[in-house]
Amino acid sequence: MKTVALKTTRKSSTSSALGLALLLMLPGTLPADEFTLDTARTAAAAGDPKAEYFLGKQYAQGKGVPQDYAKAAEYLRQAAEQGSAFAQNDLGAFYAKGLGVKQDDQEAVHWYRRAADHGDPLAQYSLGHDYALGRGLSKDMSEALKWYEKAAAQNQPDALVAVGDIYFFGDQGIALNYQAAQQYYSNAVVQGRLDCLNNLGLTYQGGGINTNPALAVKCFRDAVVRGDGRAMLNLGRMYESGTGVDKDPVEAYKWFTLALRRGVLVAKHYQEELRGASPLVKTHLTPEQIAESTRRANDYAQVAAKAPAPEDGAAAPEKPAAP
Repeated sequence: MKTVALKTTRKSSTSSALGLALLLMLPGTLPADEFTLDTARTAAAAGDPKAEYFLGKQYAQGKGVPQDYAKAAEYLRQAAEQGSAFAQNDLGAFYAKGLGVKQDDQEAVHWYRRAADHGDPLAQYSLGHDYALGRGLSKDMSEALKWYEKAAAQNQPDALVAVGDIYFFGDQGIALNYQAAQQYYSNAVVQGRLDCLNNLGLTYQGGGINTNPALAVKCFRDAVVRGDGRAMLNLGRMYESGTGVDKDPVEAYKWFTLALRRGVLVAKHYQEELRGASPLVKTHLTPEQIAESTRRANDYAQVAAKAPAPEDGAAAPEKPAAP
């Protein structure tokens, strides 16, 4: 039987597309607020970059003052020109989105690069993202990978996924490497990026020396809890082949049914094979077995609809290796 590993499609995360600490709300990466508005204005007038950055953040958020992106950009520029990596990154984000300034991808790249050179992981990720898209500079996946890896070394979640994707899919001269993808995806999961669980499962399913069918099944199950239709299909394939679980075509058909309801159209092909449409597949379900599979799918859907949303960071397939 022809098998199709359904992978997660690459997509830009919100934080990467904005480049933003926008509206400057990343408490784990920002310096502690040490000013009031009054003391910040006094210090900013004397040229204190921390105070300038503080005021830029306040105006960007509309916190204690009317929201004003133009004023925020002014203060961010003052701090950025004095070497504040936070301000440089956020000013790059303002140019990327045209917030308080004229939208300008090249200017965004300029400020991202300055912040990235100072070691700011979000700026390193954003610069890598611009190289990957060819936005504001020439497209260059080798440069993209370099900056992504710098950010990933600081456990920046979007960068961990981005590097994992590059190695998972193979991209413009960069060879596919499931083992490397596995390491980066594992770290990304620990950092709360659970949207890559399906692909992580596929690396355990066919990852060469790191193949581990039981962990593949665990990843697919964790992704299924979060409503990932691709993982539903891949879990069904594990039950169909008896890989990592006991072989159970009725349970496989159930997961194909759920995947199809999630819009994963290739699941219909697998259902048809189990119904006897392909002479290559020896297992043919009876009408009674199909009815049982459908009942299981309906029961699962009813229970899932009532279940509370899973917490971010709840899934950690194993302790990840350092990228």
